[in-house]
Amino acid sequence: MGKHERALIEKAEKIIVKILKSRRVSEAETKNHWFIHAYSVAEKIHTDFPKIESVSHLGNRYDNTGDILLISKGKKFFLEIKMSDTKAGVGTMANISQNALTDNRLFKGNVESWSEFRKDKKHDIWVNNYLDRYSDYPKIITGIRNPAKRKEEKARYLRKLREKGNKKAKIILDSIHKKDKKEKIDYLRYLSAQKQRPEIIKKFFVLIALGIHNQKILNDLMKNKELLREVQNLIVYYANTYKGDIVVKKEDVGEMITKILKKYSEFKIIFPKGLTHCKIVAVRGKIGESLLQIVFHWKNIAQGIKTPCLNIFDLTNKID
Repeated sequence: MGKHERALIEKAEKIIVKILKSRRVSEAETKNHWFIHAYSVAEKIHTDFPKIESVSHLGNRYDNTGDILLISKGKKFFLEIKMSDTKAGVGTMANISQNALTDNRLFKGNVESWSEFRKDKKHDIWVNNYLDRYSDYPKIITGIRNPAKRKEEKARYLRKLREKGNKKAKIILDSIHKKDKKEKIDYLRYLSAQKQRPEIIKKFFVLIALGIHNQKILNDLMKNKELLREVQNLIVYYANTYKGDIVVKKEDVGEMITKILKKYSEFKIIFPKGLTHCKIVAVRGKIGESLLQIVFHWKNIAQGIKTPCLNIFDLTNKID
């Protein structure tokens, strides 16, 4: 999400607070792209909490869960608002730092990060070697002095050619994708051999489920010994567009987390063979449930080229 879109979303969150406080909404606020979503969410919240004692917008304060703090019948609730122009579906729960699993010490000892692993494998060198198999880049690209920028622009150029049906460009990008996939699988195989820290994995799951995705805040809260006891009441409201209408769905994330923590005694990471993802699972005896799927991914241009990250998907919808 870009800065401009995030700013509009934040203004929409403030509109929700205004409506819940029965304050007048300005004409400029009604022109916000997310105004109808915000109004629909406010109506749903008011239905769920008919007796609101106070409500406030938390802004970009990552030390607190959620976007809005609401107090009803003397109890605090943290509300997180998610708005989309598309139909509700299973989407990315979080997009976090490429090295989050090692930076947050989910494994014992000095475990190599994904970025360090790629450096050892000379990732940028072999990617450039593949890109240089195409010899007819325009001078505006070959003349770029910054090596990383030049690599990215070469890949963008090939992507455009591929979209136009150029077979050479397709072969090169497919080859990079294939080799990068093997490299990811090799790294996940390496991680699978490391000793895990179950209590830290449990904390990591809770923080991700609570919407704490900023690496600095994640790292700070992972050190909090009271974290699991201090899990707040978090409710997520999803506002999606479907056939011209706004559909609002409520999910009690805090209740779900409490249920999982009570139900399971151990948390660990499993590594499906030959795939570019791993999973956090909860275990009780011989019974296990998948909680999160963590996909090793590149979110810009093409796989292996720019902005490595971890895409996290929620797998808890089957947990009772």
